[in-house]
Amino acid sequence: MKAMNIQFKDLIKNAPLAPGIYKMFDDSGNLLYVGKAKNLFNRLNQYVDISKLEMHKQIMRSLVRRIEWETTQNESDALLLEQKLIKTLKPKYNIMLTDGKMYPMLALTKHEFPRLLKFRGKISQRSDVYGPYPSVYALNETIKTIQRVCQLRTCTDTFMRNRTRPCLLHQIGRCSAPCCLPQNNYDKNVQLARRILTGDSEPIISDLTKMMKDFSDKMDFENAAIMRDKIAALTNTTNRGIRQKPSYTSNLNWDKNVNDLENWLGIKIETAGVFDNSHLFGKNPVGAMIAFGHDGFIKSSYRHFKLRDAARAGNDIAMMAEFVQRAINDGPKLDLIIVDGGPAQWNIANKIANGKIPVLGVAKGVVRNGDEHFIMPNGTENTSLAKDSNLFLFLRLVRDEAHRFVITYHRLKRAKQLTASVLDEIDGIGPVRKKQLLQHYGSVRAIMDADLKSLLHVPGLGKFAAEKIYAYFHSEML
Repeated sequence: MKAMNIQFKDLIKNAPLAPGIYKMFDDSGNLLYVGKAKNLFNRLNQYVDISKLEMHKQIMRSLVRRIEWETTQNESDALLLEQKLIKTLKPKYNIMLTDGKMYPMLALTKHEFPRLLKFRGKISQRSDVYGPYPSVYALNETIKTIQRVCQLRTCTDTFMRNRTRPCLLHQIGRCSAPCCLPQNNYDKNVQLARRILTGDSEPIISDLTKMMKDFSDKMDFENAAIMRDKIAALTNTTNRGIRQKPSYTSNLNWDKNVNDLENWLGIKIETAGVFDNSHLFGKNPVGAMIAFGHDGFIKSSYRHFKLRDAARAGNDIAMMAEFVQRAINDGPKLDLIIVDGGPAQWNIANKIANGKIPVLGVAKGVVRNGDEHFIMPNGTENTSLAKDSNLFLFLRLVRDEAHRFVITYHRLKRAKQLTASVLDEIDGIGPVRKKQLLQHYGSVRAIMDADLKSLLHVPGLGKFAAEKIYAYFHSEML
């Protein structure tokens, strides 16, 4: 049993910390099982201790001799891919999704005023379909996001035709009431919803951030708060459309790829670090480094960086300088530094490395994936590496892993900031009570307007906390 554990660990040691699907095969190459994961490495690691598995999975696990995986943009993509593979390949040990069951989906109907519609069934039965979603709850949360940002209707056509006045959803800002009110922007909002549902949220967030700042500068705090809430809704939604990424399997020959990289650069590599940074108009500036060697990604050497020098925020070059310097100072020992960027990023990293560590720049061309060129350790540009060569694809793979690692961290930091509010300024109101208040009232504005009697009825809040909150917002009345 111990030997089997070691063998299985060898099969998964290079599994990425990313969402995707995995396929398990026996020694004859027969497909045993297809599964999905939010984090492939963590999910596959759960199979190491065979005694903790269900009986049918113990039997299946004992037969596994090869594992392949394919990363996806997000968990939703993994769900759809898993569903497709199980229904077409019919793996022996899959017991879910073989009875015609489908994950919940979302569609925009064909109508003058398209409706957000959730359904289960074949994709071909609908047009303009998005998903799948891991649960009805996840689907409903996505619908709420679209309602808050785009104000699209969810009611049936019959219900809409028979309305004579706007419903409650309009009153709480989740529907523009096309049933009763003139609509000048509904088509634009439908297009906006499509962009959100296909993962094109970042430019929208940037636009909303600019609008929020403009409203704030004009002292229009009500509209600024509306923009803030829309940004929060977009930041917290996890839905994405289908964007397949290259397949990475456990058969990826790391040793050969790193040897090829060594020969190309004329150096020896035990540990290489790949750097990237992220921010939104200078807000929540962060960086990250991933590491790899002859045996694959070295996850124990992955690093996240919070920017310490606030004066560097928003300056990609200055941020890169701090993050590379900290990585060199704090370890691990690097034999190669790879930066995501062109001459400017290469120059600053090379200056920090001070000739002691070679630096390679991965510069994007007209498109990010497929048109990259490289800044070599001697500072020259290399555009001759074949785009379909294993080395080119390998360098793009490790660059993308660094990008994924930093973007995930940045979104987490941004989401935490957006959930902060004026409630954080009230002494004694921690995360639990804050959550209770927001669940009860729905918004900070409603909490601010609540009287003491209403606050006393919030479950779990207590008299002392209720009086403190009321006093904070109504001190001028006491």
